[in-house]
Amino acid sequence: MEEKNLSAAMEDYIKTIFTLEKRNKVARVSEIGRLLNVKKASVVAAVSLLQKNEFIKHERYGFITLTERGTSTAQIIEQKNKALYDFLTGVLKIDDEKARLETCGMEHFISPETAEKISQLTRQLTPRQGKKVLARARK
Repeated sequence: MEEKNLSAAMEDYIKTIFTLEKRNKVARVSEIGRLLNVKKASVVAAVSLLQKNEFIKHERYGFITLTERGTSTAQIIEQKNKALYDFLTGVLKIDDEKARLETCGMEHFISPETAEKISQLTRQLTPRQGKKVLARARK
């Protein structure tokens, strides 16, 4: 299974494991299930598939960690998420909660290249807005 062929659900599992690793150094089936609001059986099935495709390492009844491939994939997902979130909140002025929800849906359907172009556009558009706000504050 290639990174580009991952389902949205599998990307969510990788992203969740990445988040848990940053927080706790490792992830556990129960924590993943709690964060994704899914049953243990669903997590076990996903973990098995991710391990088979070398995105994670999993000790039976133990810790789950991302492999180098899994970490790389998680970083790409995180970059797409950030690009979309920054665009929605910074350029379109979508409120934070709505932007978070919509970002989670969209991040699965854009390429890293598209995310980078969105990020570039956001950087081009937001400094001007920041300067306008700063100019108004000085008046």
